[in-house]
Amino acid sequence: MKATLAQWQSGLIVADRPDEYEVKRLLGLLGLCVPEGVRLTAGGLAHPPSFDGPYALKVCSPDILHKTDVQGVHLNLDRDGLASAVAKLAAAFPHTPLLVEQMVVSQGPEMIAGGLRDPSLGPAVMVGTGGILTEIAPDVTFRLAPLDEREALHMLAELRIAPVFEGYRGLELDGGALARLLVIVSRLIHAWGRAFDQLDLNPIVWTGQDWMILDAKLVLKTAA
Repeated sequence: MKATLAQWQSGLIVADRPDEYEVKRLLGLLGLCVPEGVRLTAGGLAHPPSFDGPYALKVCSPDILHKTDVQGVHLNLDRDGLASAVAKLAAAFPHTPLLVEQMVVSQGPEMIAGGLRDPSLGPAVMVGTGGILTEIAPDVTFRLAPLDEREALHMLAELRIAPVFEGYRGLELDGGALARLLVIVSRLIHAWGRAFDQLDLNPIVWTGQDWMILDAKLVLKTAA
């Protein structure tokens, strides 16, 4: 794990300040599912993406953690709409990379996972109901990191929406796969040591085959 982190960190555009594309690249290296995407560092779309749409387009900078608050996200774009949206965002956010991703079809509730470093207890991992409901109707639980799959399953069982992992209203969500995602997240958080500050994976959705991380933020403490 630490060798992977060191190699990944050496390729960051800005040291200790990864953008969304870079965070998702790390998650992919660890075996987690992220959308197919491409970063536009020149602010323009030289040619159409190699993957099919519809597309999501976002500003991609460690300086902009809440992209929707600054109108930095465009969704459900076709190829013509993508080109137009790229031009608009490039004008609104000059010299800022953009991220083009393939949108996915999902089912069931959106989830959130991530972690933080508690000043007294150390690194902790969390999981809960995600999407836009996270702040107004919190349904989350925490454990110290790292943890095993059994403890991750206990975390899911503590959530108010736990019945969705047991076939509620015909949903076929794989709770075991989400528990395995939490194990990997907990190991990642633990491996960073004191360099870790916080990780936010929200939303995470079930595609019918895997849990896919649609948005990812990682904050590291700047090296002394």
